[in-house]
Order: sequence, then structure tokens, then C-alpha cells
Amino acid sequence: MSHDAQAALESAWGQSQLTTQANNFFGIKGAYNGQSVSMPTVEYDSNGQMENTTANFKKYPSAYASFADNGATLRNGTSWNSKYYSGSWKENASSYVAAANALTGKYATAPNYGASLINLIQTYGLDQVFNETGSAASSSTVSGASSSSSATSSAASSSSSSSSSSTTTTASQKAPLASVKYYSSSGQDQVSLSNKYRKYYVYNHIKGASQSEKKYTWNSLGVNNPVNVYLDMRGVKKGTSGSWYRLRFYQNAKAKKFWVYAPALKFASTYYGNTTGRLTPNVKSSGAIYNHVVSSPTLSKSVAKISTLKAKKTGYSVDKTALQSSKKGPILWYRVSDGKTKGWIKGTNVTSYPASVAIANAKVTKVIAKNATSTLLYDHAVETGNMQKHYKLAQTTLKIGTKVVVDKIGYKIQDHSTWYRITTPGSNNKYWVSSKCLS
Repeated sequence: MSHDAQAALESAWGQSQLTTQANNFFGIKGAYNGQSVSMPTVEYDSNGQMENTTANFKKYPSAYASFADNGATLRNGTSWNSKYYSGSWKENASSYVAAANALTGKYATAPNYGASLINLIQTYGLDQVFNETGSAASSSTVSGASSSSSATSSAASSSSSSSSSSTTTTASQKAPLASVKYYSSSGQDQVSLSNKYRKYYVYNHIKGASQSEKKYTWNSLGVNNPVNVYLDMRGVKKGTSGSWYRLRFYQNAKAKKFWVYAPALKFASTYYGNTTGRLTPNVKSSGAIYNHVVSSPTLSKSVAKISTLKAKKTGYSVDKTALQSSKKGPILWYRVSDGKTKGWIKGTNVTSYPASVAIANAKVTKVIAKNATSTLLYDHAVETGNMQKHYKLAQTTLKIGTKVVVDKIGYKIQDHSTWYRITTPGSNNKYWVSSKCLS
């Protein structure tokens, strides 16, 4: 029964390009008696991201040969494991539900592969045709067509689409679960979804870390465009370097939470620099001191209320500066390092500053804009606030359209203007220019 459901799913009911051109009803990769065809396909990596690729698929002389070969593949397994698909064998699977789920993560990389087969069997009554029943305890029923992408096959079918409902993944129950290291935060870190968020599913747990794993499409959660979300936890799976984040769509800490892989989120660029001096915090402020800059990839925890700090005539010493990009210009942060008082304070909660210009290191490529001809370029004086030695664009080797590398960003406290230090291509000459001069 799962065999017939597979054929329907993989071949789009016999209408896929792979089926009509190569009699390949199961999307099996490789060559059959030396014959193969190259087809585009979609696969899923270990983090649930869809990837477009091209692969060679078996070309059969007839539909019978395709069905016979698939049966042999499921019964005989792979070259490295003859029992690779044994979970789907009738003697090992108590129902078609168990057989279908046993193929997920083995026959196909699509996380919802087994659920898609079960959906087809139940929708078209294949269980009645073959006089079989599924387990009453199963929660793998889905309410829509799901996309397929086989480890041995592809989504070359013309009718595959993501389900708009959630899917429970049970195929990995026998597989070892991923070990995850978690980092909690205050839950006030707010970021936007990235432009490629639709390439990733949303999960109730970090993918591969729980047997009760469920995944959701963004559409099923009512998200049709990039929106801002709140993050309260970060997780890193053992043996990987990528981060997962737990999000909610509302500021209320009791709102429902989901997990997504980092590329689905867009963190604001944050640039750091060493500094010296002292600042005076606004002790009347309702703000907090954080262990990390808020809304940065490390996430942040509040370590103290600014209002709990003692007013000191000499202020508090600082050792680092951070400039975080935003649509309204850089957001300024200082890291206080004064005895037991340590952490990041937002510039808006400061009444006196370590210097008139906050400097952070960067490595960004920019282009000299048209209006640079009417503005001035300055020597290193911007770093001290003493902007006296200046040049016109014509006095340098720079021209409109020249690509330059920015190695420092400066933020003037007095007028909130942003400045970049650029290096002249082919020389060691460096100039400070207004952000308005670059694009």
C-alpha cells in the first residue's frame, strides 16, 4: 500500500517529467542498466533548509521495471546496509502508518515524507483497497498535500507543494536525538525575519532534538511577510556551528513559542571597538545593564537596573563601544567595566560620554556617491573631534563610483551624525567621510 502511495506521490500520479521521460515512478537516483536522465530536484539539509540541485535518476524501459526495482530497493537495502529500509517491511511494521514513517529520513530527506504518504493512503482509501488499517494512536495525519524530496529521489513532480498545516515527525524515534546546548536570555531581543525566511520551516523543538517534533509552514502561522519577532533562547546542536532561536510573535512572554534556524532571522549589524574613559549613567532611567548588546546574535540578559547604580562624581569606566545599525542611524552602546559593575548600557541612558565621538571597527565595502563632490574628506581628526585638516574629492585619487573599504565607523554624540573611515584603493591613505558621501 505504501508502495502505491509512493508511486502516486513521487510521480505526481504518473504525470511528472521524470515519469513520462524515464518511466521512473519512485524518483530513484542512479542508473538502470547504464541508463539515466538528469533532472532538477529539491532536497533538505540537516537543518530543514530546502536546497535546489540537479541529480541523475534511473531511466527504466517500462513502468514494470520501475516498480520491480523499487520493491527490490526497499527489500534489499543499500550497498552498505541490507536492512536500511527494514522498518517498512511488513514483518516489522504493525501498520501502513509505521511503514510510511519508517521511510522518512531514509528514503526521503523531506521531513514530512511519511505524513505525505499517510495522507494519500487515507485520502484515497488505499487502506481499504488493500484491507489494512493504520494505528489508532498515530498522530501523523495531515490535512493537505505535502512536498516530497527523496534521499534516493526528487521532487521532480509537477504538483509538490508545502502543507499549510503542522506535521508530526515520528520517523526519527529510533534515531539518536541531537544533543543541544541552550543559552537563555531576557526575551527582549527583537529582530526581523530575513528575506529568505520562507526557505525554512518553523518547529516546536530544535529539529532533531525531540521525538515529539512538529514543524509548521509560515503560512499556517499567518505569516506572509517578514515581521519582527522576539527571541528568548538560543540553541546549538552538538557537532554544528549554526544557532537555532526560540521566537514568539508577541511581546507577551506567555505567547506561543517556536524554533527557527538562524538564517531565517535578520540580525542588525553590530560593530565593536575598544575605548577608554568614563561615563555617567542616568540613574533615573528605567533602562537596564545587559551582559550582551540587545538584539545581537548572542542574545542578552539583564544583569542590573541602571536605577540601582550609585551616582559617582567620577562616573564609571568603560572598555568597549558598540554601534548597532538601524533605519534611523547607529544605536550606541558602551560596556561598563568598573569593579563589580559590568555590562552594556545603551547610549540613550548615558548623561556624559567617554568621548565626543564613539568609534567601532568595521569591514564594509561602500561606493563613493555623487554628492561626495560637494562635501569634504577629513584626516584622522574625526577620532578626536578636531576636524580641521580636510580635502576635496578632486584633491584625492578617489572618484564617484570608486569602491572603498570602510574599516571604522564613527558616531558623533553632539549631532548624531555617522562617519566612515575609508582607505584609498592602491594606497595607504585613509580619510573620514560623512555617511552621506557613500552608498
